Amino acid sequence: MNEYSNNNGYNNGEYRGSGYNDDLYMDARQNGFTGYGYHSEPRYIEVEKKKTFGQKLLSAVLVGGLMLGSSAATLAGYIHFTEQGSKPQVIQGGQQVVYTLSSEEGSLTPQEIFVKCNPSVVAISTQSRSYYGIGESSGTGIIMSEDGYIITNHHVIDGAVDIQVTTKNGVYPATVVGSEAKSDMAVIKIEATGLQPAEFGSSAELVTGDSAIVIGNPLGLEFADTMTVGYVSATERVVQISDYIMTLIQVDAAVNPGNSGGPLINSRGQVVGVVNAKISQDAVEGIGFAIPIDTAMTIAQDLIEHGYVTNRPMLGITVQSITQEQAAYYGYEPGITITEVSPGSCAEAGGMKVGDKILAFNGVEVDNATELNYEKDKCSVGDTVTVTIEREGQKMDLTIVLTAGTAA
Repeated sequence: MNEYSNNNGYNNGEYRGSGYNDDLYMDARQNGFTGYGYHSEPRYIEVEKKKTFGQKLLSAVLVGGLMLGSSAATLAGYIHFTEQGSKPQVIQGGQQVVYTLSSEEGSLTPQEIFVKCNPSVVAISTQSRSYYGIGESSGTGIIMSEDGYIITNHHVIDGAVDIQVTTKNGVYPATVVGSEAKSDMAVIKIEATGLQPAEFGSSAELVTGDSAIVIGNPLGLEFADTMTVGYVSATERVVQISDYIMTLIQVDAAVNPGNSGGPLINSRGQVVGVVNAKISQDAVEGIGFAIPIDTAMTIAQDLIEHGYVTNRPMLGITVQSITQEQAAYYGYEPGITITEVSPGSCAEAGGMKVGDKILAFNGVEVDNATELNYEKDKCSVGDTVTVTIEREGQKMDLTIVLTAGTAA
């Protein structure tokens, strides 16, 4: 059983790196205070381009509460529209690549989409306690079932001591069924019946240029039921939000603080994503993000049935992760050093030891815990992977058979 480290990197005034245990990585940044209706804006963090990733990761901020927050490929050849349905097809013929775009068959008007989808969108208001007192925050949720299951973002309800859900029929207290920071997904429950569940589509069928509609509560209840319209800008955009790297849908529909947890809707009035972040800079406009609904619904079902996400590989280690910048400032050696190996874990079975420095995962160089997590999460339970370590000055490869994590 793995215990999440809460070492924030300081011990009696001395910096000692950051604590990390597989799914949780914490560093020495200041946390923003949750004020009325919003979280104060976190720092914008640039991710250095690495040759092993093949591209630069974008940094984004979450957009819940009012502010918290694939790779692009060039198609050679011609692009044309067909009437062969909504699922994209790629046909290889010599040097020419033909890409069949979505025809958006069965599309509704924007007015029809609002009438269909708005009853399934709720406003979420939370209260949290901190050193500074009581903070209030707001976000959006999507009704999953007529008996009160609602999906939203983890960061919308994280740390809340009181959660209130406003539906079209009234206000209800809510309890947390399950929540996970890594995926930024949460499920809450209200005691209500006869609610109108959303119709869920498939994010796998999205292509760039499809309609992207957002309904939610930007800036809280004062602007509840706001609808914005745009297009899918990219279907698989890799971005880093806080300490997690995610593959998200990019849209240009207006996304504002308070929209977090709300639906991204296609032209047929189906939910295809869960809005969770945006790029927040003075010179940037129209770059918002949503968790693909295929991913979100799988996680939501796990949270309902098990309280945690199943079948996710877990190494079973705690590490100290020091970045190049931290190392230069504090005079420590940068990198990922194992500080604890959980008994019975796949890491222990594979020969990992306290003091080992992790250099690469499955042949991909990793410099910090975020990158290690990202590479590990590409794998499945049961996969055999190679972890390159340095031990007492000697470089070696360890073979690890990944096992599933648990609620702990």
